[in-house]
Amino acid sequence: MKEGDISKDEAHHSEELIQKLTNKLIGEVDAVLHEKEAELMEV
Repeated sequence: MKEGDISKDEAHHSEELIQKLTNKLIGEVDAVLHEKEAELMEV
């Protein structure tokens, strides 16, 4: 392995972490979107 390379395990773990964070943020954006849609429908 060259300097700066990461192992397959480290890469896999990092990919899983990134996916979990992405899913969490997508959920938060969806929640805000539904909230804003509800506000617009009230007007």
